[in-house]
Amino acid sequence: MVLRGYVNATGDGLEISVQGMMTQLGIYDIHAQNLMHFGLPGYQRKDPVVTSFVEYLGPNGVDKAVSTEIGRIRQSGNPLDCALNTKGYFQLMNADGTVELTRDGRMKMDKDGFLRSVDNRPFLSASGVPVQFSVIPTELEKQVKITANGDVTLYNLKTGKIDYTERLGIVSETGSVADKVDVKQGFVEDSNVMLQNEYTAIMPLRRQFEANRQLFIIQNDTLSRMIQELGRAQ
Repeated sequence: MVLRGYVNATGDGLEISVQGMMTQLGIYDIHAQNLMHFGLPGYQRKDPVVTSFVEYLGPNGVDKAVSTEIGRIRQSGNPLDCALNTKGYFQLMNADGTVELTRDGRMKMDKDGFLRSVDNRPFLSASGVPVQFSVIPTELEKQVKITANGDVTLYNLKTGKIDYTERLGIVSETGSVADKVDVKQGFVEDSNVMLQNEYTAIMPLRRQFEANRQLFIIQNDTLSRMIQELGRAQ
């Protein structure tokens, strides 16, 4: 009876070690994704969230939360680039008609005057339609102006007048209209990932994973010997 109980306890220990390694791998993957997207403008850091029952749930006890801290804003020299100096998101229309939220305000203009993302998805206006210039500007820096509240205007060289185009559709994470907006034309927001913080978080994870791995090896060897002894005893 004592031997059988010891075997069961060792088996439980193996399961706990495996769950510990899987949990650490899940947390490690979140930090690895942050490091991978460090150079992506508008990328928002993901922070691991571990439940109080993670020792029983394993990797299922690890979730992630999006950090809404504003990344470093730098001047790009492109008058079509926009950075949000407040919380909120631009809206992009996917090919299937769905809308995706992004902090990446790098824009370009196609031959038809539509403002598009770097991967060619149209930016949406506050009215929910793609932003399009009525006249194709030839001197972007001189003609295109984007105000702090997101109004896009165009100086018409032929008429000498300023034409209102659209207001950029800027929303909260829930999709509602953002209350406070501060758009900076000619700037790009870098990711809010802090490299030193990510590397610092990864180091103890490696040590914990190695400790669980060593514990797994020891328990596995012990369990193998106990099973052999149990077989001889019967």
